[in-house]
Amino acid sequence: MKKLKISLLPLTAFVAATVHAETLDTIDVVSDNFSPQAENIAAKGVTKVRQATKMSDVIRGVPGVNVNGARSTVERYNIRGVSEEYLNVTVDGARQNGYSFHHNGNYGIDPEILKRVDIDVGSNSVSTGAGSLGGSIKFETVDAADMLEKGENFGGKVKYGYGSNGNSNQGTAMLYGRRGNLDLLGYFNYRHQRDGEDGNGLKNKNKGHLSNYLFKTKYNISNEQWIKASAERYTNTALSCYRANMGMCLGDVPQPGEPGYVETNHGKAYTELTRKTYTLSYGFNPEHNNWVNIKANTYNTETEVASMGSPKSKVRTVGGTLSNTSEFDLGVTSHQFLVGGEYYNSKAQALGSVNNTYVADMDSTSVYVEDKIALGNLMIIPGVRFDHYKADLASDFDKSYHRFSKALGLKYSLTDNLIVFANYTELFKGPDAGEIYLRGTRAYDGNLEAARGDNKEVGFSYAKDGLFSDIDGFSFTAKYFKTDYDNINQTVSASRCVNTSAISSGSIYCNLGKVDIKGVEAQAKYRYEDTSFSVSYARARSEQKSTGLAAFADTGDRYNFTLSQYISSAQVELGWNTMYVRAIDVDDSTLKESYAVSNMYVSWSPAQAKGLELTFGIDNIFDKAYKDHSTQYYGSVDLDPGRNYKLSVSYKF
Repeated sequence: MKKLKISLLPLTAFVAATVHAETLDTIDVVSDNFSPQAENIAAKGVTKVRQATKMSDVIRGVPGVNVNGARSTVERYNIRGVSEEYLNVTVDGARQNGYSFHHNGNYGIDPEILKRVDIDVGSNSVSTGAGSLGGSIKFETVDAADMLEKGENFGGKVKYGYGSNGNSNQGTAMLYGRRGNLDLLGYFNYRHQRDGEDGNGLKNKNKGHLSNYLFKTKYNISNEQWIKASAERYTNTALSCYRANMGMCLGDVPQPGEPGYVETNHGKAYTELTRKTYTLSYGFNPEHNNWVNIKANTYNTETEVASMGSPKSKVRTVGGTLSNTSEFDLGVTSHQFLVGGEYYNSKAQALGSVNNTYVADMDSTSVYVEDKIALGNLMIIPGVRFDHYKADLASDFDKSYHRFSKALGLKYSLTDNLIVFANYTELFKGPDAGEIYLRGTRAYDGNLEAARGDNKEVGFSYAKDGLFSDIDGFSFTAKYFKTDYDNINQTVSASRCVNTSAISSGSIYCNLGKVDIKGVEAQAKYRYEDTSFSVSYARARSEQKSTGLAAFADTGDRYNFTLSQYISSAQVELGWNTMYVRAIDVDDSTLKESYAVSNMYVSWSPAQAKGLELTFGIDNIFDKAYKDHSTQYYGSVDLDPGRNYKLSVSYKF
């Protein structure tokens, strides 16, 4: 069979040359050869050198992607300005659903256990996943095979980590092994922290702990076939302000007995997020049969959120996916033909609410086909998808929606080093349960429609080894995108609703009507021997057409600068990162201030003590007082953490 010729081989070589696999894990963020709009992170290495305690530490620097929130219990994901309710988020293939409560985060992930994060920046394929309006984030946890070195059948890893800001102490233990065709891995992580400080020296109220365990097993039926199962439990708590994502109990809040004192503004309460995920997956890829490459999974995941000191919501999602990729030649063309399907059911309920006892039930079934057709230097990627969605959200709301969606991608190799690409994808998402805890007081508009729209993107990627010498390399990717939604569903004041049956003047889950998002992303990387430098820029702006207001929190204009140096003779890697965000006027009364935050690290893996790793870092080196532009309720949230000295020691045996 012929190979697809469109792959950008210089880019592959450039990335490979920046990785020091014999001593350090991969830490680079690279563009996928076939889909320059997809970003991939080998998270194991990023977590190590950045000593990540929350997801913003891991995916910092990916153009167009952001995680906001001053602490991990209130973190929220954002791609191209689109908030996480409109993204497809999975952990080991298990879909994470549900928007619980506006004072909380919705998803909990332990950075220490991640092997890889695949991020589709924008929805540019019918295979992205059901309901993906802005892209997808796919977290993949580590396997025993990832930890075992060649010839090993048993091993383990222990780690201690310390952070000065909040007196954070973390202990991690992992055991893994192989017997015959069976791989096993067990993992446990515990971290405890006290209140930290922002850049102004103000306590941020974040006392709490995180615990996570994972058990994973894989049985290799043969060299071509395997089955894998996992069980994970994640718990993250914090004693925060009564409203966990706001700083209302900090600073000059009136004290008891003073004028203006309000107990709920002054008080503190526990916030907790618990996730339990169980997965079973299967793969079959015969060596001498290019027509068969089957991947299948089934899962059960449940997330419970407590806020303001009491339980608020529970979401349980069960589902599965099945796909097969066939490779074949047809005349002068080569094909990668993908056919797949997905089913999931989510049940969402409020906990402890007298006004909201109905269990919302959402049912989604989808099938899709996509073909990557290579004809010389041209690749054509047509696709079609069918979604059927049933939303039983309340006693007076039970509707079904469906859509055929089309997609077309084009990639053309102008030279051995330069490709241009363009994508068009139609989008669909049935109505979710909205903000689960408040559904009883913020009801559904009777005219609620499905979200529909299309995403358009154009760009180019250039990569060349030996740009100025035989030991350097350069790559550059730039994109322009425009997403037009015919309709978006959101909980807003009734005055912002369109095509509505509502007469209330309060908040309601309704149709926003037409929403546009447009922006650009660009990233350049240069490597000279063991020195790497990258710079990136991203911008996204949204607008609700009926009001002229922003439909999503603006993420600002973001510039990212990264420098790393590997000293092979000493087994040392040094790195520096600076993120600069420009100020923006949201309206006449709100200015989101500019800020620049810098971080550095030094990681040492001494050759004299194989398996030992020592890492020192400083986050927010200049103790900047700032808050992320995309943070919900920007004017009321507390500031992000100030300077933090971090040290970790790990030993792998």
